[in-house]
Amino acid sequence: MIELSRLYGVYRSNRPSIDRSLITSLVERWRPETHTFHFRTGEATITLQDVEVLYVLPVNGDPVLGDESIRTIGYWQNICQRLLGLIPRPQDFNRSSLKVTAHMLEQLQLPDFTTQEMIDQMAGCYMFWMIAGMMIADTSDNYLKLMYLPMLEDINVVSSYSWGSATLACLSRFLCKASQSNRNEIVGFLPLLQFIWEPYSDDLIESLPDYCRIERDIWRVRDPIFCWDIIEVHLPDRVMRQFGLKQMIPTPFLFDATHFHHDRRGRPNTNWKLEHAQWLPFWNQRLQYVCDALVKREPL
Repeated sequence: MIELSRLYGVYRSNRPSIDRSLITSLVERWRPETHTFHFRTGEATITLQDVEVLYVLPVNGDPVLGDESIRTIGYWQNICQRLLGLIPRPQDFNRSSLKVTAHMLEQLQLPDFTTQEMIDQMAGCYMFWMIAGMMIADTSDNYLKLMYLPMLEDINVVSSYSWGSATLACLSRFLCKASQSNRNEIVGFLPLLQFIWEPYSDDLIESLPDYCRIERDIWRVRDPIFCWDIIEVHLPDRVMRQFGLKQMIPTPFLFDATHFHHDRRGRPNTNWKLEHAQWLPFWNQRLQYVCDALVKREPL
């Protein structure tokens, strides 16, 4: 079930160890104006290629957006019972978030009398935890945002979302926030901060699932990327050497350095597809914005 959702790469990685000293050093070198790390040797960043090659997360697909409707605890209890196989107590909710309980992930093995519904619910627990607790984590500690749960209704639809771009958008947003002088914490999918700054080998690319190799043009799209209220920007034209290509002078993007101050707080009943309407056409026509360079980079 998790393989069908295309989230298996994250499931397999479990919770990778984090080098916090490295992350602190990288945050100090992050520039929100360019969405890149500035080093003495040049700029580097995390690209859609890194997300898909390292964790096999799909980057081509529908943006992870939805309607921020106010829903009752009873509604969330019903959907948790149907999709997760459990009914949380009222005290387990904190506004639109659900407290992680041991019951969600405690069954390491399903019993012999397992039904397909039980398999779907156990897979739903893991997928919900991976999405809201790892890939798109926030600062709410052991609470998971319930807004992602209805997106798990149909396993075939789950795989149609661009979870890779949403994961990268979330991490970029928190990098921008953490780089401010008045912030001292960083969240998001932190394992992506431990990337290797060199082109991936042809053998490695060929070993990826078919859908990843087909999507390789998407890795170089210069485009906005979305995750619910978050809208960030993917700028591969600033780091063409990471793709084994010659670096040209990049052009600026329209975002200013303060756009990341906008978030979900105080925005009930917001339809984020309408909120981001001016930027969505760029993503829907993303293949028109693929950065390319005919000249390979010179040997070091």
